[in-house]
Amino acid sequence: MHAFLPAGELSESNPTPLVTPPVDLLQTKLAVKVLVVDDEVIIADTIVQILNRNGFQAHAVYNGRDAIESARTNQPNTVLSDVLMPHFDGVETAIAIRAFCPDTRIVLFSGQAATVEILERARAQGHDFELLPKPIHPVELLKHLRAS
Repeated sequence: MHAFLPAGELSESNPTPLVTPPVDLLQTKLAVKVLVVDDEVIIADTIVQILNRNGFQAHAVYNGRDAIESARTNQPNTVLSDVLMPHFDGVETAIAIRAFCPDTRIVLFSGQAATVEILERARAQGHDFELLPKPIHPVELLKHLRAS
């Protein structure tokens, strides 16, 4: 007898159970929670799909203010944020999140030269963040996020 079927429902003509096994809730609870922040929706959503398919528990927001609110509510293990965004940039967002989530890993990514100035100003104020290039290959992103 198969653990997920009543006796007699698994046979050579039907070798696959009709009911899928339950999701491993322990694995879901242990997954690293990642908040992805990018004002470019397609980039944020693509990163979330890549992360979720590779064992992370990720969700996206599309601006700094929503990121702060989401981090306050969901307490992510990692925040992965674009640097250059309108109204509230990634560094301002990271500083605000770090104020109430001091153990959250902050990883910023950007493809803009202006990022260097913004990060230098943050460092001068005592804030240091990881920085990844944008675009980044998914394999490199996963490797970086798994290293800690």
